[in-house]
Amino acid sequence: MAFLPSLPDPQDYDVDSVLGFVAPKPTELPGYYAPWCELISDLPRLLQAKTLQTRVNDLEILTTDHLTTHAHWQRAYVVLGYLTQAFIWQDKSKPSEVIPASLAEPFLDVCHYLGMKPVLAYAGLCLWNWVQTDQDTCLHPSQALANFQVIRSFASFTHTRDEDAFNLVPVMVEVQGAKLLKLMLDTIAAVQNGEILDLVSVFDVCATTLTAMGETLSVLHRNCEPMLFFQQIRPMLGGSAGAEEKGLPNGVALERSDGSRVLIKCAGGSAGQSSLFQLLDRMFGVRHESRMLLEMRAYMPKKHRDFLEAVELMPSLRDIIERHPEDNSLRCAFQGAIEAFQKWRTKHVIIVSRFIVRPAAAEVTDKSVTQQRGTAGSLPIPFLKKYRDETIFTPQY
Repeated sequence: MAFLPSLPDPQDYDVDSVLGFVAPKPTELPGYYAPWCELISDLPRLLQAKTLQTRVNDLEILTTDHLTTHAHWQRAYVVLGYLTQAFIWQDKSKPSEVIPASLAEPFLDVCHYLGMKPVLAYAGLCLWNWVQTDQDTCLHPSQALANFQVIRSFASFTHTRDEDAFNLVPVMVEVQGAKLLKLMLDTIAAVQNGEILDLVSVFDVCATTLTAMGETLSVLHRNCEPMLFFQQIRPMLGGSAGAEEKGLPNGVALERSDGSRVLIKCAGGSAGQSSLFQLLDRMFGVRHESRMLLEMRAYMPKKHRDFLEAVELMPSLRDIIERHPEDNSLRCAFQGAIEAFQKWRTKHVIIVSRFIVRPAAAEVTDKSVTQQRGTAGSLPIPFLKKYRDETIFTPQY
């Protein structure tokens, strides 16, 4: 009998049994970090007045010694990530190429602890950046994250509901998808243990859940105005890789307190950095030609990245059904789940078209202007269409 690796325990990888990759309970930073938190709470005004850089330059360098819990490190990443992006792009026409040690030193230390690149990535924009609007409520996080009206972003460049929608609709989708994470791992465990399962029902649940995840995207359309996003929010998310035309030909330098510098060229925050959808690709046996999604794993928290690698050692759901070539009902149910996944990706293409491509076209006056790229540095529509078209089921028998 072939050796089968043991199924990974999500909790060992900072993956919640109900919320998946989303932080279950955001935590306030200790009082020592009040100078950071004051800047975050006032960030939109400071950006509008273009005084953030002055305030940051006046900051003392705070150590990470007072971050005593994993939730503290996550919150520090959100705070410092937002402040760093805001410092770079305060003047969008002339971005800052050097981040002072007052931000850069603790940010580098936090990113090292979490095993992430030193840039504000998807985890900081979305997974760890939610709070309930009423702190006195007793809603379970899964309930709160099912209702856009009772959640908001902790950190924000604009303090608008448009930005809340951009940040938090992906979180709502992630929580819905957490159901699939548990279902798929339980299914693989049962198959390995020789248990008899109704796999058709499993795939029907997958299809229904993916359809519901797609419907949740309508919250973004209702609450985020495309031109506001394109003009006020998206520029703040830009990375330092491939940013020559934006004024960062050499990337960004992060200063250390000893005078040394760490030079980086990082992609900006992107949905491609979501662990959930790379997990779904693996579970459904979807293969992509491009290596870009693999490259995006460097922007995930290390524990989440390790979880994906552990899951990749397991058989996929596609592997399981291909052991039953005679079962047409099973193949049809799996095909239904794959089609629901493909429809979700079509909805993602529509979002990128509405919030990036069309607003960019409306602003174009110079026909020689280069194509709009996503925050991760790619041409978004061709990539996303290819990912969608690769989300298919072709039986190997």
